[in-house]
Amino acid sequence: MIMILQSMFSKKVLAGLGITSIVSIMGLTWAKFPLQSKISVSSVQHTLRTNISVTLKGHTAWIYAIAISPDGKILASGSYDGTIKIWNLQAGTGKLLFTIAAHADTIKSLAISSDGTTLASGSWDNQIKLWNLKTGKIIRTLSGHSDDVESVTFSPDGKTVISGSWDKTIALWNVETGKVIRILNQKDFVRAIAVSPDGQLLISGTENGKITIWELSTGKLKTTLNSHNKYVSAIAFSPNGKTFASVSQDRTIKLWSTQTETLQQTLTGHNSAILSVAFNTDGQTLATSGYDRNIRLWNVQTGQISNTLTGHEKAVWSVVFRPKTKMLVSASADETVRIWQFPLVQESRHKAESRKSF
Repeated sequence: MIMILQSMFSKKVLAGLGITSIVSIMGLTWAKFPLQSKISVSSVQHTLRTNISVTLKGHTAWIYAIAISPDGKILASGSYDGTIKIWNLQAGTGKLLFTIAAHADTIKSLAISSDGTTLASGSWDNQIKLWNLKTGKIIRTLSGHSDDVESVTFSPDGKTVISGSWDKTIALWNVETGKVIRILNQKDFVRAIAVSPDGQLLISGTENGKITIWELSTGKLKTTLNSHNKYVSAIAFSPNGKTFASVSQDRTIKLWSTQTETLQQTLTGHNSAILSVAFNTDGQTLATSGYDRNIRLWNVQTGQISNTLTGHEKAVWSVVFRPKTKMLVSASADETVRIWQFPLVQESRHKAESRKSF
């Protein structure tokens, strides 16, 4: 039984679920989860609202990653099934355009270049692949990591792809040539990376809960922040670049000043690990999602929950706002992508309470 569990799920999946060990007692196999301390949720009243305009189906396994083109017309989704699906968002209907048999293993991260022409995919097959977003044809494969690629992103000018891996490195690649520009070494698995809107800074989050800030152009290490007490799962910059947000398995969202590199706010509200974070176009709303199957929308100024979106049946791995529209897209382990339209339809009103999870 132990071998069956370990073969069914990779170390990354087990770690992501918070499983610290697998033990056998009297012939029964148990997955051990760490105890979770009591998390206090803001007591402010907020409205639970849902308005799922479209549910997109087609993947045959967990959907880990989504990305939207800068013009908001195209959505890409990447899955545990190794495929990328390209959807038309123009009419808000999410019509499937085509499917790419992309990788031999799980696709963990997707990114689209600023000119909307190139899609990058990062996979547990240790590779990054660049695709023509219009045709779905492969441009080139970037090989060099010795372990799973967890996160990929483009520089704002689209000339560089950055990848973070479980091999404890961040690689910077020349998009035109496919050659490595620079390797940045970390002390633990790299789970998340983000580049500032002005292209000056690269921020990474690791398995040990630390955030590292680098100068993108030189690779110079600026500072390391002791940010979370469990792994950092995602990082996002506000549109003006003055703030960045980090989320973690420790159930917290932290807002940081980019200029001073100091913590501004800590937000709590999810009752399990948080997996994704995104700012809307004006930077006033933050979306987060996690293992609790909920998507929470936050007022950045007040730090309060403004809405909670429910509907996914399993963990929500990724959330992205469609540029310059009132639309949010989410991807889940329930094998669906959901498109949420605003303003949302009111369902109920309640007062959030402190929760305890074991």
